[in-house]
Order: sequence, then structure tokens, then C-alpha cells
Amino acid sequence: MSPRDIDPKVNYRRLGELSDELTRFWTRIQSVYLDAVAGFELVRDRVESDQIYWRGYLKGTELDSEEFQDSRMFSYSQIFSADFCASSIHQATQGDVKARNSPGGSNFTTLGQLCLVALYDFWNDHLRREYVIAKGVLDPHESDDEIVRKQLRAHASHDLWGDLRHLRTSIVHNQGIAISKVQNCKLIRWFQPGDPITITPSHMRAILLAVLAFRNELFKEQFPKHYIRVPSQ
Repeated sequence: MSPRDIDPKVNYRRLGELSDELTRFWTRIQSVYLDAVAGFELVRDRVESDQIYWRGYLKGTELDSEEFQDSRMFSYSQIFSADFCASSIHQATQGDVKARNSPGGSNFTTLGQLCLVALYDFWNDHLRREYVIAKGVLDPHESDDEIVRKQLRAHASHDLWGDLRHLRTSIVHNQGIAISKVQNCKLIRWFQPGDPITITPSHMRAILLAVLAFRNELFKEQFPKHYIRVPSQ
């Protein structure tokens, strides 16, 4: 490799570290999502199994119906101790619990929104600035916000993160309803202004794969460009 192929301003080792950091955070988010969805299914199955059990005792009576069973109260007492996360004061009907833990239910929506916000915040609050520092285009001690913003816009803008920013703003600042700027999204075109930001498992899969693709591009940047010279005969 020729020395001219290495940019002295770029911290190639740091770019590799940032790739590893993103990998670890991506894995955490995916793990939380998968574990939580598995928990949703287990809770829903537990309620449904309990209802089948009690309907067996009530067979042939007016109480032998899903409607009646759904009106019964749900308790976490058989899952957690009373002092765990204030579980003893949680109130919900069994119908509510089944609905929120069903695919498309509110738990799936909330979980998807939380994961989306967490991914964007990792980028915007940490990775983005560290990236431009590693690229040698921002002094790590720069305190002028306008200079920082200028360099971030110039050297760390990406369609994926721009789209996620609009969705995050909709979730955090507009009660989960898509703002008008979602019309500017380049890659994520699932929502129109006024739509609820409902992140389904298929949406979450697409987001995770898109972030993984970005990670792959970041991973490659730790290796300087070089040329293989073939001796002439």
C-alpha cells in the first residue's frame, strides 16, 4: 500500500471501533425486541389457556363465553412478586391483555416506537459526532454548535437516519402521529401525514436490516483505499 492511499486526517482505528459500537447496540435492540415479542406471546397464551381452563368448569352456563372471560380481571400475581415494578397495582381485563399482546396490538406499537427512537438517538447523540471526528473533519473539542451542525450536515448525513429522524419526531413530539415531513422520507415511505406511526414486526425487520447495511458500510471505512499493482512483463 502506498502512503498516498492513507488519509492522515482519518482515524481508521476509531472508525473500526465505531463499527463495533454500532454492532453491539444493534444487537441489544434486536435482542430486546425479540425477547419482548416472545414475552407478549407467552402472556397472551397464558391468558388464553386460563380462559379455556375456566370455561371447562362453566361449560353449558351463560358464563361459558369468551366475552365473559375477557371481562375478568388479569393479575400478574402468578408471574411476579407483588413488589416487582408495582405489578400489584396493575389493572386490566383479560380482554385488554389479549388485545395489547396480539400482533398489531398496542404493545407491538409501543415496542417498535421505543426501538426506533433508541436507534436514532444512538446515531444522533453519539455515533454521528464521533464519526465526523474520526474522519478528521471536526475537532473533538469544538464547542461552537453552529460549526458542529455544519460539519455534521456536510459529512454525516444519510437518508436512513434522516428518515428515522422524521419518524422519531412524530413519535416523541406528535404523540405518535406522522408529521408533514414524513413526505420527505427517501427510504421509509410507509406513512403519510396524520397516520399513526405503527411499527410492525415487518417494519422492524426492515429497519434493523437497513441499520445493519449502514454498519457494513461503516465497517469498510476502517480500511484505507489502496491499489494492487501488477508488475508488467
